[in-house]
Amino acid sequence: MKQKTHTGAFQAMGQSQPEKDEVMVFWLGENKFRADQETAKTSSILMTDKKIITLIDHNKKQYSEVPLDFDKMFEEAAAGQAGEDPEKAEAMKKMPGFMKKMMKGAMGDMSAKVTDTGETKKIGSWNCRKYVIETSMGVGGDSRSEAWATEDLKIDYTMAFTAANAMMASLPGFEKIVQEMKKVKGVIVLNTATVKAMGSEVTSTTELLEASEKDAPAGTYDIPAGYKKVKGIKG
Repeated sequence: MKQKTHTGAFQAMGQSQPEKDEVMVFWLGENKFRADQETAKTSSILMTDKKIITLIDHNKKQYSEVPLDFDKMFEEAAAGQAGEDPEKAEAMKKMPGFMKKMMKGAMGDMSAKVTDTGETKKIGSWNCRKYVIETSMGVGGDSRSEAWATEDLKIDYTMAFTAANAMMASLPGFEKIVQEMKKVKGVIVLNTATVKAMGSEVTSTTELLEASEKDAPAGTYDIPAGYKKVKGIKG
C-alpha cells in the first residue's frame, strides 16, 4: 500500500510548525510488516513473532532494535548495566511494573469509539463506507476522524493498523483500541483527522494512493547490508 498524508501548519509549545506532506509505502506479509517514509528516508520493520521492531535511518545507514514490551526493554537495559553497576542493574529489573503503573497514571487508559454512519460513496475505483473514529490518548490528546473504508481490497486492515502502531502496544488501553477498530470494515482509503493536544489543534488528511497484491522485492524485510547497529533511532 502507498499513502500520502498532508498535515496542516500548527503551533506547539510556542513553536510554529509548517504544513508538510509525507508519502509512506507499506508492505504487509505473514507475521511481518515494513513501513517506509520516503521524505524522511526512514523505515521500520516489524517481525511479530519476534516482538521486535527495527528502526532504520537510511541517511546515516544505521538501525536500532526496540523490544515491543516493557519487560524485555528493561531486561536488556539491566543486562547492559550489570557489569558496570550491579545495584543499578537490580533496580532496573524492578522497573517494568512501576513504569506501567506510572504511565497508566499519567496517560489514563487509551480508548476509541467507532461509529458507522451508513453513508456510502465511491472514491476512485473503490466503493466506500463512512465511519467516525474518536480516540482518547490521555495526555497525548484526543482526535476525531472521518474515515472512508472499502471492502474491495482484501487486506487484513486490523493487522496493518496494529503493526503501524506497534510502538504503542505496551501502553494501557491499546488492545481496546484494536478491538474497537475492528468495527471499521475493510481498508481506510481516505481519512480526515483533527487532533487536539496540549492547547494545539492539528488537522491531517491521509489518502490511499495505490494498493496491490504482489511479491515483496528480495530483502524487503532485511536490514540493509553495511548498516551499523546503534541505540536510540526515532521512528
